[in-house]
Amino acid sequence: MIELKDLTIQKGNTHILKKLNLKFQCGKSYALIGKSGCGKSTLLNTIAGLEKTGKQYVYFNGQLEQFKSNFYRDKLGYLFQNYGLIDNLTVNENLDIGLAYKKISKKEKEQLKIRYIEQFGLSNSLKRKVHTLSGGEQQRVALIRMMLKDPIVMLADEPTGALDPKTGQMIIQSLFDLVDENKVLILATHDMAIANQCDEIIDLEQYRKVASM
Repeated sequence: MIELKDLTIQKGNTHILKKLNLKFQCGKSYALIGKSGCGKSTLLNTIAGLEKTGKQYVYFNGQLEQFKSNFYRDKLGYLFQNYGLIDNLTVNENLDIGLAYKKISKKEKEQLKIRYIEQFGLSNSLKRKVHTLSGGEQQRVALIRMMLKDPIVMLADEPTGALDPKTGQMIIQSLFDLVDENKVLILATHDMAIANQCDEIIDLEQYRKVASM
C-alpha cells in the first residue's frame, strides 16, 4: 500500500498540492483526474521520487525507509507522457534498461523480451533507433520496458494522450491486465472513458478546493 500523509507541494506562492492524504491499495487501479495544472503529474512524480518535497510524505506499507533508491530501482515503474525512452539508443537497448536489475539469466531475459515484442507487434523493430518510431510504437516500447521490470507500483501519466483510439485502448488494457493482488496502478488522465475503467477515481481539483477552505 502507498500512503500520502499531509503531502504539500508549493511552487513559489502557489500550492500545487496542499495537505493531501490518500491511500492506494495493491490490487486496485486508480485514475487521477482534474484540469491541467491541478497536480496530477506532480503527484505521480512525487510518488516516483522525482519531485523534491524537502520532507518525506510518501509511505510504502507504512514504512518511510522503503522509499530508497532500491525501491525506485526494483519496485516502481513509470510510463511517462513523453515515453521516457533514450532516443539515440535502439529498441533493444532501451528494453535492456528494464531488465538491468532482474536477477535472472541472460537467456531468460532474452526470452522475456521476445515474448513481449511479439505480443506488441515489434519483432522487426529491435534494432531500430527509438527516434525513428511512431508515437504509438514508442509507447509500446515504454510499456514493454515497464513490463520487463515487473514493478509493484505502476505509474502512468496520460498514457494515451498522443495515441489513436485503438492503440490507446490496447495500452490501457495491457496496464489493467498487469494489476494483481500485489500490484497497484495509478494513472493520470483527462479521458473519463479511461478513468471509468479504473477501480477508483480521484479528482484532484476537489481535493484542492477542500484544502483551500
